[in-house]
Amino acid sequence: MYVRGSDYETSDAVFGVKESLIVSLDTVSAAQANEYHVKEGSKLLKYDFVLVTDEETKQLRHDEAVKAMKMLGREGMMIVNGLPVPEVD
Repeated sequence: MYVRGSDYETSDAVFGVKESLIVSLDTVSAAQANEYHVKEGSKLLKYDFVLVTDEETKQLRHDEAVKAMKMLGREGMMIVNGLPVPEVD
């Protein structure tokens, strides 16, 4: 995650920066400070994380592997245990 306006927002050479990972910081209100026992005026980050099941992850990996093989012109491949294997009769 990248704080909007930080130096890293435009310069992460390793992972690159996706717009969906750029966040703005809010300020903790008096009610939030009281509820969560933090100092009023502190910076507050709000972000919705989406968790997926193991099955959804496996399906996504499979679908992306098939797509990658097609892009490489390797349509006669199947994915076995996450690895591309030639389809043979």
